Order: sequence, then C-alpha cells, then structure tokens
Amino acid sequence: MANSTKDLILNYLSDLTETFDFTQVNAFTASAMSDEMHISRSLASQYLNELVKEKVVMKINSRPVYFLHRKKMEELYKTTFQDDDFYDLEEVKQYVMNHSFGEGNYSKIIGSDKSLAIVIKQLRESFEYPPCGLPVILNGEKGTGKRTLCTTIYENAARIGTIHADTKLIKLEFSPTNSQTLLTKVFGKNNQPGLIDSTNHLVFMICNAQYMSHEFQEQLCLLLEMDKNKSSSKSKYKNKNIRYMLLCDIHPHLCMSERLLKNIPLILDVPKLQDKSKEEKEELIIHFIQNEGLKMKKTIKISSAVLRALVNGDYENNLLGLQSTIQLMCASALRESAGKKEVIIHTYDLPEHLLQTMPIVTDENVIYIDTTTYKKSEEIDFIFDYFDRIIKPLHKYEGLETALNESKHNFDLLSDYLSYKQRIPPERIKGTEISLSNILDVVLKKRYINLPSGFCCTLAKLIYISELYSSSIQNYHLEHRSMIDEIILNIKSELMYESMIVEDITRLVNANLEMQMTDILFIIMVVYLHHYNAQVARRNIFGMIVCHGYSTATSIADAVNSLLENYVFEAVDMPLDVTVDEIKEVLVERLNRMNHNADVIVMVDMGSLEQLGNSLSTAINCSVGVINNVSTRLALNVGNCILNDKDIQTTLAKVSESSKAAYTIIDRQKNDTILFTSESGIHMAQRMRELFESSLPGQIPIDLEVCDYNQLVASGPHHELFESNNVLFITGTANPHIEGQVFIALEDIISGNNIDLMTSHLSKHLAPKQLNQLLDDLRKDFTLQNVVGYLTILNPKVLLDSVTLAIDDLQDHLNKRFGGKTLIGIYIHVCCLIERLVTKTAITEYVDLEGFERDNKAFIACVHEAFKNLSIRYNITIPTSEIAYLHEFIAADEQRFEDGELVSKLK
Repeated sequence: MANSTKDLILNYLSDLTETFDFTQVNAFTASAMSDEMHISRSLASQYLNELVKEKVVMKINSRPVYFLHRKKMEELYKTTFQDDDFYDLEEVKQYVMNHSFGEGNYSKIIGSDKSLAIVIKQLRESFEYPPCGLPVILNGEKGTGKRTLCTTIYENAARIGTIHADTKLIKLEFSPTNSQTLLTKVFGKNNQPGLIDSTNHLVFMICNAQYMSHEFQEQLCLLLEMDKNKSSSKSKYKNKNIRYMLLCDIHPHLCMSERLLKNIPLILDVPKLQDKSKEEKEELIIHFIQNEGLKMKKTIKISSAVLRALVNGDYENNLLGLQSTIQLMCASALRESAGKKEVIIHTYDLPEHLLQTMPIVTDENVIYIDTTTYKKSEEIDFIFDYFDRIIKPLHKYEGLETALNESKHNFDLLSDYLSYKQRIPPERIKGTEISLSNILDVVLKKRYINLPSGFCCTLAKLIYISELYSSSIQNYHLEHRSMIDEIILNIKSELMYESMIVEDITRLVNANLEMQMTDILFIIMVVYLHHYNAQVARRNIFGMIVCHGYSTATSIADAVNSLLENYVFEAVDMPLDVTVDEIKEVLVERLNRMNHNADVIVMVDMGSLEQLGNSLSTAINCSVGVINNVSTRLALNVGNCILNDKDIQTTLAKVSESSKAAYTIIDRQKNDTILFTSESGIHMAQRMRELFESSLPGQIPIDLEVCDYNQLVASGPHHELFESNNVLFITGTANPHIEGQVFIALEDIISGNNIDLMTSHLSKHLAPKQLNQLLDDLRKDFTLQNVVGYLTILNPKVLLDSVTLAIDDLQDHLNKRFGGKTLIGIYIHVCCLIERLVTKTAITEYVDLEGFERDNKAFIACVHEAFKNLSIRYNITIPTSEIAYLHEFIAADEQRFEDGELVSKLK
C-alpha cells in the first residue's frame, strides 16, 4: 500500500511540474498534495522526503516547503540540477537563469525556427530587458499571430522566472467604440480604482492598438515617461513595474501620436502568411486540419492536390482566413463521410476562389495524405541527395579533374531533375533569371569566358528553392559545415581564378538582388566555370594596375583588356590619402587569390610606389616587377608581352624603351561659363544647375559649373574658376559679392527680373528664336513650387504652405510687409534652411554670433515664435546662427529691392 501511494504521489508531482512557472506554486506543498491524494499531511511529507533522498524529487526549504519533480524540471529548463535542496524559490530561479540552455517553449509556434525566428528573439529580448522590459509594438496584418506570440513570450518568462511571481497579464481588446470604456477600466474614475491599481507587477497586452483614443494614448505616455524617470517621479505609480506590448494591425505611424511613438523604442513587423515559405505553410495547414480532426474525433486525409491548392492560396486575414477555409472544407467533407472513421478532403471541397487559382500539373498522381502521420514535404530531400552527390567527390579526392568531372555530371542530373521532376512555375523565377543573366553577362564578358545559356535558369531555380526551404537549407549547411568549409578551402587554393570570378558574381548578386548565395551554390558555380573554361591559359605573368583616384586604374584596365580581348590586368583604385603600407596590404590580398607560381607586373601611377616591389615579392613569394607612370598605351604594350609569354625581364626591358614622353603646347582658351552656388552647399547648387540645364534649348557651348559658396566668398575674384573660365554670370540662393562679376539671384529668375541681363550674356550662343524658347521654358520651369521641389528633398507643396504661413506670422510680429521679390527670396532661403536642419547640415558658425544675439533679441524671439509650427512639423530647432543668416539675408534684400518697403531696422 505504501509503495503504491508513493508512486501515485510521484506521478501526480510529475504531471504538476510540467506546467511549473514560478507563479502558481501553492500546489507543490505537502499539504496541498495530501488534500489532493486524500492522505494525511505527515504521510505525504514522509513519502516526499523519501523521494528527495532517492534524488527523483527536489526540495525547496522555504516556508512553506515546496517539492518539484527533478526530471520534469530538467526537461522544462534544459539543464541538470546538481543539488537536491534549495534555500528558496528565488535560488531555483537564479539557478535556472544561470544554467538553462533552453530558449523557451517556442517550438509549438509554427515558424519559430523560420519566418518568426527574428521576431521571437527580439520580442523576448525586449520583454525580458531589466528591470521591467522595453515597450514594443508588434505591427502586422490581422491574423498573423501577434496575440499568440505575446502570450507565449509572457508564459515562457513566467516559467523561467524572469518576471516577478505576482505579475499579472492584462489583455485589452480595443475596438472603434470602446476606447473610453477601457480608459476607465484601466485607470479608474472618480476615486474608483482601475486595473492598474490591482497589482504592482503588470503586463499590458494592448490588442487592436490602432483604435486607441488620443486620451488613452496620453495616459499611456504618462506611464511610459514615468518609467523613465522613476527616481524623480512623484506619481502614485512610481513603484509599479509595467511591461507593454502593443499589437497593431496597421503601421503605428498612421494611428499613434508622435509622443507615444517616441516612448516606444522597438517596432517589430510580423510577416504575412503569403510571405512564409512553402514548408511553413504546409505545417500550418496540417496543424489546423489535425485540430479539426481532434474536434471530430476522426482521422482526416487530404489529397495532394488540395494541399497544393491551399499552399498556393491567398487568404483574407492571413491565418484566420486559412483556418476558416479549412473548417469549411472539413465541414463539407464530414457530410460525405457520415458514419465513417475517416474524413477525406477532395478538391471539390475547396472554396471557389482556390479552385480557380489552383496550380495545374500534368505528371502527378493524386495521393491521399494521412494528417495524423504527416511528415514534411520530401521534395527538398531529393535536392539534398543531389547536393551530397555534388560535394562528396570534392572531399578527400585523389584526382582533382576526376572529382570535378564527377561533380559536374551530378549537377547535370540535378539540372534535369529541376527541369522534368521539380515543378517550379516559370513566372516565379523569371525576374531572378533575367537579373542573373545580366550579372553573369557583365562578369563573364569582362573576363572573356563563357557559360551555357541554360545555367542561369538552373541557378535561378536553386535560389528560389533556397528561399522556399530556407530553414532546411540552412540546417543542411550546418550539418555539413566541416566538409563544405574544407571543400571551399581546397577549391580556392586549386581553382583560384574560378573562385575570384564566382566571388565577383556573389558580390553582385548580393548588391543587386539582395540575396545571399549559399556555399553549395558557390561550389557549383566554380565547378561549372572550370569545366567550360578549362582552355583558359594559366599565364606565367599576372598584370595589375594601381592608381590613385576613384576609377583611374579600372578605366585603364578595362580599356586594355577590351583591346586585347583577354582579362590581363586586375585593377586597384586607391584613395589619395592612403599610405604605401596600406596599398601593400590590398595588393597582397589580391595577389594571394591568383596563381602562386606566376610572376606579377604591377603598374603604378607614382614613382613613390616603386618600393612596393621588394615587400610584395617577400609577402607572396614570387618575382615582382614595378612600372611607374602607367598609361593606357604603356599598359597595352605590357599586356601584349604577357599574352605572348614574354618573361618578366624581357617585358620590362621592352616597355621601358618605348615609354619616352612627347609633348606639345596648346594655348589655353577660356570657356564661357555660368556659375551656380548656394550657401546650403554643393548639392543645392547642383540641383539648381540641373533645373537650369533642363530649360536650355539643346546643346550650347557654355559650361555650367557649381562652386562652393564659402570658397567663393573666401577667394573672391581670385578663385581658380575665374582664372580658367569666362564667367558670364553667377546665379544662386545667396550673393557671394564677387567684385567684377554679375550675380542674378534665383528669385530674379522666378520673378522675371534681370531676365534681359541674362539673355544679353547668352545672345552670342543662342539665336533669337532660341532665346524666346529659353524664356518660355524658364517661365514654365522656374515657378516657385518647381524650384523648391528641385532644391529640397521635402514635399514642396507642404513645405511651401508651411513656410508661407511662417513668413506671414513673421511679418505680423515685425509689423512689416516684404515686397514681392523679397518674399520669393525669403521663401527659398527658409525652404533651404529647413532642409539643412532636417538633414542635420545646419550652418553653425557666424561671425560675432554673441554680438548678434545681444543686439537682436527681439528679432530672434519673433523668428522662434513665427516658426513655432514649422519647427514642430519637421521636428527641428532653429539655431541662432541660422537666424543670423536669415537676418542678414533680409537686410541685404532691403538695400537691393525697390518694389516694396522692407524692415528698415530689424532689431
């Protein structure tokens, strides 16, 4: 009898411990178990202590004493408990936090290792962040599983003890009409307590957060801001620990106040059903069908055609829509299976919209899948079998060429399988295939090598499969990591030329398609390149061109390689401020990727780099020749020698004889030039030039140049542009006041003033008809909104409306009215000012800024007051330095314009 009761107690404790979470612990006492088992407390205590001595039960020596099933605790927390006794539950909790290897019970969430892996990781980190988590918004369409994610995060945190034992989860379900009710329910009213007063440890899960009223958002902001300043807060909530998870069906920026968003540091996007992989959709479908089978207490079978249709279908409300569709299908199939133990779902049970979009196949027999014994799709296993057959010959091979041929043969078999067995709709890979074709065309033409035309199609299919089964592909790489790494190391050593080319292809695929090429695809491409380009000669000399500048070396190398129709020279473009040692590091890295047995000729643009020769030959163990003063002609001579298998000494001697320079002197002629400048920087001047250029009637022999405003002011008439160009006039947003030069303000062009002055300077290059056309185009292109739209990255209409209101307010505060041209100039100046502040490029320096602040306090106050709404809209603060330049601009315009009274004294 005693042994039987003892076993019952152990079994009961085992079941009880499966749901242990540090919060509901009263059931783990001897007293509670005695009541449950209907035995005396002393007998229950006796048996429990015997089980502790047998090391099958753990004892927590708190008041009251708790007992936990050891094996269940170890399974639950993925750790081994070395001790039998613990001082209290807090000690157990600390032990779990320090020793548990488990990531939490997320395996029940389908996609936890796939599309939801990053979301779960970040959500967990934010929830568990000490002392009371970080507020987070989950943004995703209705039915994407946001509630399940948040509930699971809370339950796992409670289970491992990272939140207080008394923590209470409060779910708030908002609707378009109940925000006021929930406000009262949460915060109370008229001295009536709310939910927030119920405990000091809370988790708010706010569902449908897009329906929160402004008043509720403001109350929530007060709580969030109180959490940030608890030490100085006098609020009655200062001692509360509150965690926040907001679930939103639309993007939070569309429904939440800026103040609230500033207090929530993390926004997570939950993926839609249609963005999940095929294998993840299959798991979800089978899971929902299994649930329906449990409700019916029947076995459900589903035809392969139905499964394919469900995987490819689109559903309103994502998982909710999928689940509803499956329930309707099961109900339809149940009627046909009345009185039978199993239910079979056929294609005629599908909704009409899924029947219409169901993929059609011609060579597949319909099979019926038992969902109770379902295993994930085996299609990817066939691909993995081919992967094994491709990479294994390259691992610990006896002859490289034999191994490469065998791998290539197995890849051809994989290509046939993808063409005739694995059905991938052409429209799914068409875009990728075209992009890959363009990328390969660029790389392969540059190096004068070839690949079969069908290779792009096969590669596109493999990339598509890699995305479709991303989790399985990743696991395959992890399982074969050691072998794959060894193979890649070997082929990079033995097939360096092919490896270099594939690295270029991989880089371009990543940059243009934002796809990471897997290591298996890297190996396949190297094998294919080698097979179809084995005739490419392994030269005894490699050429390299090294020049300072953005693309100088690349331009010379491309030109020479094109003329020679061979990839002879590798190019290295170096910034102007690098040292010789830094150049050496780059060259060593490049040369180590080439044939170790070949010599190298390095052509450089500066004689100071000649010292590279000795250090390079030591680092890469080969002969290195260095030729300075590289030019296209010189490189062409060197390339011819390399292709004709000249040795390095003969090559260097021959090209040095033909490298003598000749010269001629041509008198300089100054080109007519229009100069564009702006106090907002070069980028603003460039936009002005583009707008003006678009108005010109065709090509005319006039240079349109931009110049830095500060350089113009500093250099004055001695600026190099005036020495090398005949400047017709300067135009821009601010007058640099260059002696002897004509300045036409941008607002003059807009208002039509000084147009005669402009056309007189252009008349020698434009016929009267063309001048009239220019004037028409200027009137059309240089409207105020057009100019603002061209000069700033901001929405021109919204910006101009806001600036107009601000300038109107400024005139009211100054009790002055600006003239028409003055207003246009100020509008442009302030629009540019706003862009500078938004893009964090404000003008921060001003001569005698302290004096300006002292003498113009009233003007500064007027600007701040008038621009208040503008500052709020664009989240900016106008510095005094920018206000000083605005004051200077207005004062300058006061002297310049005569069509209206300006402020006579802006102090």
